[in-house]
Amino acid sequence: MDIQKPRRFETTDRAHADLFNEAIDQLNVNDERIAKRAEEAEERAKTYTDAHATKKNNPHAVTKSQVGLSNVINEKQATKAEFDSHNNDNERHVTASERSKWDGSQIFNITSENGQGKVYIGLEDDFHEVLPKYTGLIHFTAAGGASNSPGNAVRGIWTCNATGEYGQVIAFDNANRTYRKTVADGKWSDWIELASAADAQLYKITGDNGRRTKLADGTDLLTLPTGFYYATGHVVQNNPVENDSSWFNYDVIETGAGRKTIHAWRSYDNTLWHGTVHTDGVFKGWKRIITDVDFTTMKWYDLTLINGNKAGGRKPQYAIWGNQVFTRGEVVSPDFASVFAILPADARPSTQKSMAATLFGTTGTSKYIAETTGELRLVGKHANIEANISGVSLDNSFTI
Repeated sequence: MDIQKPRRFETTDRAHADLFNEAIDQLNVNDERIAKRAEEAEERAKTYTDAHATKKNNPHAVTKSQVGLSNVINEKQATKAEFDSHNNDNERHVTASERSKWDGSQIFNITSENGQGKVYIGLEDDFHEVLPKYTGLIHFTAAGGASNSPGNAVRGIWTCNATGEYGQVIAFDNANRTYRKTVADGKWSDWIELASAADAQLYKITGDNGRRTKLADGTDLLTLPTGFYYATGHVVQNNPVENDSSWFNYDVIETGAGRKTIHAWRSYDNTLWHGTVHTDGVFKGWKRIITDVDFTTMKWYDLTLINGNKAGGRKPQYAIWGNQVFTRGEVVSPDFASVFAILPADARPSTQKSMAATLFGTTGTSKYIAETTGELRLVGKHANIEANISGVSLDNSFTI
């Protein structure tokens, strides 16, 4: 401690100077003593303070609550820069839009917590009873022996309405087969196994649009491979009816060794023929299919009269029914010796047919003959009164 001492008096008046200097000297001595004591006190205070500072045992027993530190922990606090960086970290913190998205998300589980089937249908369970209890969409597993199961152990997906009365189930087994069934208004369908590409037919039998293929002019029907075709009958070879310009549909199915079956439909009147190509390509001909309509109805065609023969009270006509040819009507013959009409080729008998024809106007008959050429003739007459003959009945029939 530095002390500024007062300067001593120097004067010619020694008596007065000594008197004042004595007082000044005493003041200087006092100042030195005070300075010394101050230095000693400072030294002792420093020693005490240093010793006190090294003590960690809270010698004054001050508590945290006394100094407002009861909730303070002895851990490092983040700086403001660190705090701001953390506060702006969107990877750690949920944003408002994310919170809204999560709060609005579906919380219904379609599987168990480990991702496996939510429902297990055991051996003693029934598909029809268990599944409708779980509305919505779920993943399930089932034992092969469960009632109303597809037969094998499966795992699959079930979806239905809120009441369980309408739903669909699809199931997969370990043999790579897929099954499905449906419940509608509480009524279950049977299981249906879905076909795979390996199960599908690989041969193309129609056009890309699923329609029949049109045949080119001159195509021989007997050479066609399996498929569905169509054409006008007069432009193809070996049609069931030659020179028929009607539209025909053709179905061809091949077997082996050159064999095949062919069905031909004439579109406008729904007439059907079938034919077979036998072993080594031998065609067995066409056969027309006779239906119930063919047996219950007959289509009549007019006969064209020739050689002076005229129609009587009823128009002369013919009809084909199976292998039978029927004629009807009345002819007035000028001579009972001439051909009065000619039948078309499909109505001609294989051998000559001779029949009795009743006379009109009197009692009697005439001979009615059908030739293999199609000619129809009346030969002779036997009448009670010839002058009364008014015509001849054609109501008759013969086999082709």
